Amino acid sequence: MTTAFTIRLGSPAVTCLTLVCLAACAAPLIAQEWPQPAAALQVAEPGVMLRADQQPPAPLAIDEAAVLPLDRPSPRTLAEFVTLAEQSHPKLRAARAAIEAARGKAVQARLYPNPLASAGSPQIAGPESQWNYYMSQDLVTAGKLRLSQQAALREVQRAEYDLIRARYDVLTEVRQSFYALLVSQRRVEIYTLLLDIAKRSYEIGNALVEAGEGTKADVLFWSIERDRAEVRLLNAAVYIETGRRQLATAIGLPRVDIGRIEADLFQKMPSFDLKDLQEAVVRANAKPRAVEADIARAQWNLERATVQPIPNINVLGGYQRQVGPAQEQGLMQVTMAVPLFDRNQGNIRSARADIASSRADLRTIELDLATQTAQTVAVYRTAQRLVEWYEQYILPKARETVQLTQQLYARGEVTFLSLLQAQRILTETELAFVEAQADRWNSAVTIASLLQLDTFPPPPDSPAAVPPPPGGPENMPARDPNQPPPFAPPLPEAVNRPEPVPLPAP
Repeated sequence: MTTAFTIRLGSPAVTCLTLVCLAACAAPLIAQEWPQPAAALQVAEPGVMLRADQQPPAPLAIDEAAVLPLDRPSPRTLAEFVTLAEQSHPKLRAARAAIEAARGKAVQARLYPNPLASAGSPQIAGPESQWNYYMSQDLVTAGKLRLSQQAALREVQRAEYDLIRARYDVLTEVRQSFYALLVSQRRVEIYTLLLDIAKRSYEIGNALVEAGEGTKADVLFWSIERDRAEVRLLNAAVYIETGRRQLATAIGLPRVDIGRIEADLFQKMPSFDLKDLQEAVVRANAKPRAVEADIARAQWNLERATVQPIPNINVLGGYQRQVGPAQEQGLMQVTMAVPLFDRNQGNIRSARADIASSRADLRTIELDLATQTAQTVAVYRTAQRLVEWYEQYILPKARETVQLTQQLYARGEVTFLSLLQAQRILTETELAFVEAQADRWNSAVTIASLLQLDTFPPPPDSPAAVPPPPGGPENMPARDPNQPPPFAPPLPEAVNRPEPVPLPAP
């Protein structure tokens, strides 16, 4: 329902005076401060550009030759690959553009509506022709523009948190690709060593045949083992090339040539307390913060929906002239909608439901992060334990077994099958050790992504990291290899239980 008031005045001077008085009366309506939302909803917006004269930066076309010139050596360390990814990855450019788009919407939400100018003639010909000139303006009441901008600013915050997550997603992809390539390089080194062992065994077999102590079948078997080791080495080289291309794609420069990379695959990393790590992830991760921005936006939208029934006021002022006989008059009109039927009940109800939904989404994301952290820590601890086990106890025995068996086989004290079995055990152990290293680094990358760590590998002072034992691991007493390791799990409780006593027959 719309109500209009029209006043006809006698002269242009009276019209101007009337418009001035009207503006003075309407000023309190414009400047009226509507009840403020709770202080907790007013989240600061650091670095948000709201001036209309601030233009967003022009998008940059990424030239791979400019980012990585031909005369510059190819990157070798993880830090160099991370720098290239931050400069060139399209996900980060898209996230930055989304922030600028949200800032533009925030600017637009606070702009006042434009005035409307019009001219017309109810009688364009004849002795009593008339000409009219009008100017109208909507006066926004109840702070609607401010509330709309506050809701739009939460979108800016959400976009900023999305940029943070996009950056760490890119870092995660780069780190995983980097250490996958590093593992592939280590796998090639292992296959090269195993091929050397197979060649030496083949030479020993040939020497025994020439000395009359071996058989032709033994030489054929060693030839097969040598060929198998050579094929495995060739296949491992294929994964090297594939890993380089994946790493180049991860940094956003798929045509960049990558050579050998450098890092310590056997570097020690901290242990984590699961409960503390879950809490640290929920505090540090940007996903819950983004949902909190959604909650704040929904609360501002509720405030905006609440004041929507308060009508805006449209003020119109004009001048009318009649040609003959000459007559002048001023016009003024005030129009407003009467909230009789539509009081925005449905939108208010929907806004309240959006708040409840956003709060539930926040709890869901916190639970998902806690679950993902628990699963990742399980893989990380298992891989850490396997790496320590293989490095300290299993690999030294397997390597020593091959050396001793080769010496005994060269003297004819053991059979061909004994040496073959020793080599196969060493092969399986070396590959299992490498796979454990791959799992360890993948899970470490995931933990760093959940904690949003800029430093990788995780330093000893990472959140929720368990401090090392006093004096450091290098000062711990040496363990007797013939004794079980100190971290061997205890026997299940059921093993130590006494046998149940059978009940006597009735």
